[in-house]
Amino acid sequence: MIKIALISEDNLVNYSLKHLVDQQPRFKISHVLPTLDESKIKPLLAKRQINLMIISVSLPKTDGLELLAQLRGIAPRVPVLILSNNEEDEFLANFIRIGCKGCLDRHASVDDLLNAIEEISAGRYVIPAKLQAVIKAHEQPLPHERLSNREFQVFLKFIQRKPISTVARELNVTTGAVSVFRSRVLKKLNFKSNADFIFYALQHHLLVLPASLPH
Repeated sequence: MIKIALISEDNLVNYSLKHLVDQQPRFKISHVLPTLDESKIKPLLAKRQINLMIISVSLPKTDGLELLAQLRGIAPRVPVLILSNNEEDEFLANFIRIGCKGCLDRHASVDDLLNAIEEISAGRYVIPAKLQAVIKAHEQPLPHERLSNREFQVFLKFIQRKPISTVARELNVTTGAVSVFRSRVLKKLNFKSNADFIFYALQHHLLVLPASLPH
């Protein structure tokens, strides 16, 4: 049986997916979490209780990338399927570039979902044609893809304009360590200041601005 962990804050989506998937004899959503809880995930991984993870990116957009980066750090071999909510193709392509095995739109059919679980569990990719075109347009790795996993996590924190003390607390490291990682990112991406983080993130669709700002 393929045991699946679902990460989603949407209770209705969680109920529906679990109902649909658990009807299949080979699949089971055995764990549902609102976010990635490392203290809960690690023991499950050690006991081989998770074979695949499904992540909803209805979470705040950058948080979704952060969650995937965190997951890549603690469970690099567990395949991941993204459920999108009609986000920009360029934004979703980043999930594939940093380690997702597949992506489905929320309007996909039940058969599409079950087929994706089957394919990804077998080690194959499930990428819509529109995303394949976006990825193919940038066949060479982008500069941020050359960052280490921890450097990428720090990068994602800084594009949200979080101060060093906050980044240190959220990553459970010292402020000195954050400064070191920040220096490495600046060097690898040829940045001069924190403003470069935002410009680069917007340029490469790692940060999506709201469609309209409140008056």
